[in-house]
Amino acid sequence: MNPHQLELFYHVAKFKGVSRAARQMPYGIQQPSVSAQVNALERDLGVTLYERRPFKLTPAGEELFKFVEPFFGRIAEVRDKLQGAARIRIGASPIIFRDYLPPVIEAVRKQFPGLNMILRALNQPELIDSLERDELDVIISLIPDKLSQGVNAVEIVALPLILLAPKASKIKSAEDLWESGRIQEPLIALGPNELICQQFQQHLAEIGVSWLPKIEMDSLELIEKYVEAGYGLGLSVRLPDKRPPSKLCSIELPGFPRVKLGLLHRGESTGDSNIRRVFVEEVKRQAVRFQAA
Repeated sequence: MNPHQLELFYHVAKFKGVSRAARQMPYGIQQPSVSAQVNALERDLGVTLYERRPFKLTPAGEELFKFVEPFFGRIAEVRDKLQGAARIRIGASPIIFRDYLPPVIEAVRKQFPGLNMILRALNQPELIDSLERDELDVIISLIPDKLSQGVNAVEIVALPLILLAPKASKIKSAEDLWESGRIQEPLIALGPNELICQQFQQHLAEIGVSWLPKIEMDSLELIEKYVEAGYGLGLSVRLPDKRPPSKLCSIELPGFPRVKLGLLHRGESTGDSNIRRVFVEEVKRQAVRFQAA
């Protein structure tokens, strides 16, 4: 049992799985290496630390996690204090980071030149989970109907749900789908835990339509690619100042509820509160032009 193995086990237990732990490690390490080290730790101890599918810590794993968590859970905090460096941990989807956050980040860095920024590109359920675990200081995410106690949300813009279709598709409106009785086109969508998919399916049930995804993807960009390739129709949202790729057209969904995109943070977050305040205000300032979208 060595410190490196304990550190890797801590991250596996914290993020509830080897693959998620490998993605969230503060330094580069491959998933097979994480598995090998944690397996070696189990052999050394002669116990099973967690059940693989679904992930669940065993009683021995729970005991070991309680032992290592106070130390490994504070490493980043202690490092920042020793270095005297301020930091902010920001989470958002890849599209948000790429298309909307660069001017915000630039403005914040101008005010805090020595700022350390940790940027995590995650999907919506992972963003909410990371914020609730105090692994991120602020996130830009779709706002769920129920928020955990202590989580504050500022709505930025309400986004309409849309379907993406190849321009050559015979389907030109949502009515073309609902009136067909039985929808033949495959649906490409995010996973069932994503708010976009949940609200879409809830409204389909209200209007008496059954249409479950045939292909589930991890991002809206991947959905666009698979629609372009002719695998089906894609469920997405209309983002501000963003048009579908040239080979696709969007199909409006009248009557479907809009999803709310917002900025979420915890009031008692360990991140620098002044930096977080500046970031929040800058996001709100940049988002003014989208309010009427």
